[in-house]
Amino acid sequence: MYERSARGRGDLAGPEDFPEEWRRRARFRLRADLNDLVRKGQLERHFVFRRGNLYSLSRAGELEAQRLLHLRRDPEGRQQHARDGLVSAASRAAYSPTIGLEAFLGMPQSQVYGESLTLDEVRVAAAFLVERGLATLHEGDAPHSLKALLTLTGVGIQCAESSLSVKDFLMQNGHLPTYYTNVQGGNAQIGPGNTQNNHFGFDASQFAAFARQVLEDAPRVDIADELRSQLVRDASRLQEESTGPAPEPSRVRRAMDGVLESLVRHSTDGVAQLLHETGRGLLS
Repeated sequence: MYERSARGRGDLAGPEDFPEEWRRRARFRLRADLNDLVRKGQLERHFVFRRGNLYSLSRAGELEAQRLLHLRRDPEGRQQHARDGLVSAASRAAYSPTIGLEAFLGMPQSQVYGESLTLDEVRVAAAFLVERGLATLHEGDAPHSLKALLTLTGVGIQCAESSLSVKDFLMQNGHLPTYYTNVQGGNAQIGPGNTQNNHFGFDASQFAAFARQVLEDAPRVDIADELRSQLVRDASRLQEESTGPAPEPSRVRRAMDGVLESLVRHSTDGVAQLLHETGRGLLS
């Protein structure tokens, strides 16, 4: 709907305006999804004579669409999606934790917000998993690079069974630098080696609201696009962890640490400073 409006095709749309493939494959879900977005305040419903209910994006819906489009186009985000997807797909194989790269491109895990990963992106993600010891890659004698088979190692299987993302699994096991927030006397100290103490009240809705604020203000932070992308990814993860049916405090806390770490990197920017102070306030 956001892209439809941007192309000058009108702000109002109904189920019949969506692609035929969507209507055929999600015939029973489409109206339920539209109603769900109305409940979330991201769509507004309008009754039009002879057409019935049509929908338009609210301001919240526009921001969500911009966020999703940003994540879909973000190179690092796509790489993280490819790594997680390969691990997930290989772990679910019937006889051994192995997945062909060609077969992977035809699976749902290769889709990033409705857009398929490319051959090069999948190859780079596979090489990353091999380099970190999570998988091995067997290319055999096949002339086509997509015929390669990726097999999870014992560590890779542990990663798949942990329910963590590849990035979080590597960080938790000391393969990537990580930062923790140590809250003492209401002051948050961020840096490698600090310990995490959960001396704070937990209200998931407050963290969700903070994540939305970061996502809304991220375009105004004076930083390079690559760093802005990281900030958006961290805030999106915090939003996801804090808006689930049963938010897990430790997972929300780790996601919050990621946002604060990103904001600390941009401490010379006024918007980032204000956001960081707000985030610190939630942990006091």
